[in-house]
Amino acid sequence: MGYTLQKKPIADLDLDPKNPRLPNYVSRDQEAMLQFLANASSIEELMSAISENDFFQAEALIAVPEGGRLVVVEGNRRLTALKLLSGANFEGMSSRIHDFQQGAKHKPTEVPVAVYDTRDEVLNYLGNRHIAGVKPWGALAKARYIRQLFDATDRQASFQGRARTVAKVIGSRRDFISKAMRAYDMYSVAEEKDFFGIAGIDEKSVKFSLLSTAVDYEGVQAFVYGAPDTDEGSIERAPDPDRVKELFQWMFSQDKDGKTPLGESRNIIKLSRIMMNEEALKSLRTGATVEQAYLLTTGVGEDFDALCIQVQRELREANSIVADVENTETREELVSSIFRQARQLEAAMRT
Repeated sequence: MGYTLQKKPIADLDLDPKNPRLPNYVSRDQEAMLQFLANASSIEELMSAISENDFFQAEALIAVPEGGRLVVVEGNRRLTALKLLSGANFEGMSSRIHDFQQGAKHKPTEVPVAVYDTRDEVLNYLGNRHIAGVKPWGALAKARYIRQLFDATDRQASFQGRARTVAKVIGSRRDFISKAMRAYDMYSVAEEKDFFGIAGIDEKSVKFSLLSTAVDYEGVQAFVYGAPDTDEGSIERAPDPDRVKELFQWMFSQDKDGKTPLGESRNIIKLSRIMMNEEALKSLRTGATVEQAYLLTTGVGEDFDALCIQVQRELREANSIVADVENTETREELVSSIFRQARQLEAAMRT
């Protein structure tokens, strides 16, 4: 792998349409990408830094030749700031950006660029920098990029083998790669179907990190993919679109109060349990809440056992120090309340 370091006019450099941080709803023309990056990435601060201190020459942009142009694959925010300082504009541009354009001390017209022959030569570097490195992307951008790397691996190998290859390239763990891939594939199915037309669900409202957490649970994997991700030799499985739709409805659709059927993120484990129980799943599908459907699973019994064990442990510890504790009216009332609740629990178990 090699590159040449060149001084290039800013006007000769294009923003990258394959930038993992660009949402799919953003058009891939240069003006639309410039507008999105300017509005979504606190570009005024970067413009201010360049305006005051000039462009940092030791940190070159990274570009590859594509379509007769040089496409910047690393440094799109900096290129956006540079283009704006050079006079680029877009509809709805803020007055602060306009002020920076007018009063900038430095307006670089050319910058150092490390030019590689192909995008593939740069992929590994970007992964190390933005996934496992010092400038991490958000969860969705990471997953988009991991998919790009994954697609470049040997298609004859197993899913887990390909995930292991990507993990080695970017210095991450195979299980992280697998989870990101599973979550992104589910997300892609929803995105391709315009999020199934579910009111209020779009790229901005979907919490990809929550989706990534969900796919780590065995019940969710089996529900969406037909089997949990435990077989080292398994081939890549495609998510079931109908199941993905149900999952998105339960996790991201909101009622008039802004609440989702899932509720708090800690309820994902309950949702996973529900998905592994036919009776509970049927109940959820016919309008029960996650909490109501969960009561039909074996998980509620396990929760009860765990609570009882925890209470027993705490009571034993309290008994071990009671001789050293001053007796007060408040403590007597608390102990009496515990005793009454224990009797009620015992009576309930005997009925």
